[in-house]
Amino acid sequence: MNNPVIHGEGLGKRYRRALLLDRGLPTSRKLAWSLALGTALIYLAFLPPGIYSIDGNSMLAIVTRHSLTVPVGLGIPGRDGLVYSSWYPLQSLLAVPFVAVALPISRLFHVPLHFIAAAFAGVLPALFTAATVSLVALISLQLGSTLQGARRAALCFAAGTISMVYVRTFYAEPLLSLLVAGGIYFALVRTPRAIVLAALLALLALLAKPSGILLAPALSAYLFMKKTPPLLALAPAAGGGSGFFLYSLYNFFRFGHFLNFGPRWEFHLSALPEGVAGLLISPGRGLLWYSPVVLLAILGFRKAWKSKPLEALLITALFAGFLGMHAAVPYWHGGWSWGPRYLLPALPGLMALTALLEGKATKALLFLSFLGFLVGAPTLVSYYERYYAEANEQGVPENDKFWSPSRAPLLHAWGAASHEIADARSQDVRELFRQRGAPSQAIASSRALRVVAVWWWVLPIVHIPQVFGAFVSLALVIYGCWVLQSAKPSSPPEVACP
Repeated sequence: MNNPVIHGEGLGKRYRRALLLDRGLPTSRKLAWSLALGTALIYLAFLPPGIYSIDGNSMLAIVTRHSLTVPVGLGIPGRDGLVYSSWYPLQSLLAVPFVAVALPISRLFHVPLHFIAAAFAGVLPALFTAATVSLVALISLQLGSTLQGARRAALCFAAGTISMVYVRTFYAEPLLSLLVAGGIYFALVRTPRAIVLAALLALLALLAKPSGILLAPALSAYLFMKKTPPLLALAPAAGGGSGFFLYSLYNFFRFGHFLNFGPRWEFHLSALPEGVAGLLISPGRGLLWYSPVVLLAILGFRKAWKSKPLEALLITALFAGFLGMHAAVPYWHGGWSWGPRYLLPALPGLMALTALLEGKATKALLFLSFLGFLVGAPTLVSYYERYYAEANEQGVPENDKFWSPSRAPLLHAWGAASHEIADARSQDVRELFRQRGAPSQAIASSRALRVVAVWWWVLPIVHIPQVFGAFVSLALVIYGCWVLQSAKPSSPPEVACP
């Protein structure tokens, strides 16, 4: 039969559950753990050797310097004329144990701490995203998906969206994506314990990035509409309020003002049309081009609306919130970003909706995910910023990088990656990293833009052959694929009624 089922309602729930487990069908928990482990192993195989962005270096500098002050160029002036990081506190706090491990290694090999710390801290986004992959599956199951559909949606999120690219950065978005996805999942579970966890994640989401403030009211509104007891329904809002209070104290300590969050949040309704178009369809940033698989969330929403309307509404409301918030600011493009970076926290929920697709729609899901993978694939071995550096040196106007189809990063990423690899092969990586100086946007003076951007390429700095690291990466990929394949659910067998 095409859709075998267990016949006979005389079978008790415990018996049917035991029968399914005996036949090797994975539970939701096993599926989630397998997805997290498998994708984490593959992501770790492609970790970059360091952090390129100013945002990431600024957040890391707080930890390596044991101070909230940072070097000039990595922050903005604050109290007492000192320079403070203008970015977000939670990721810096989570990086502390990784830097602690990096410290003795840097001393042992006589390598500057920030080199080793950047490589070690780069593990965090990979772990965040791997955990988010598993949450996509768990949210899918809460929406009524099958195990097969949940696994498919989770893997399409992992490899077919911009999440794959931001695994290799130290931006705040991978962490915020994890917290938003976790908040959605625990709210959908709706047990008292789960709601308390959702409230905690709502608190942390704001400390991860101010835009995380959207999570708390969305979760509380959903819980109220589900007729949850008022005290529990208010828990996420209370968590968000607590996060806002803590962030305000952090702002006052740095800048002497409770509402000074560092980066300026200037909202203009007149910016909305350009911002919405830019984040959704522009050649340089549009979700349509950089994560085309997300389009099928529209079909998933239609299916979810029939059986789980409030759950579907929660997911789409969060997407609309992130879209509207970031479209209303002049810097909707996010600087040197790959696709719509600011929308990344909303993508896990949208991809969970695609788990409900069936038939030919699942083939479209896989095809569009493959296109998304091809778009992002060159960034697995290079920094995507290499193209922006090349465009700057060619005098390409900034606006063209957003709106000109011929200047779209997705068209030039393969070429920029080949240039970066060619530069890397022509020089000694040990000599390259002896150069001193601040991170540079000029290719000739940038260390990061002249290496193969995988961790094992720079191993000669600590006197380890590159071939050893390449072998480890290959082993991680193979084992990760095996874990993912072993978690593939099989079709339930047909069982006659006894």
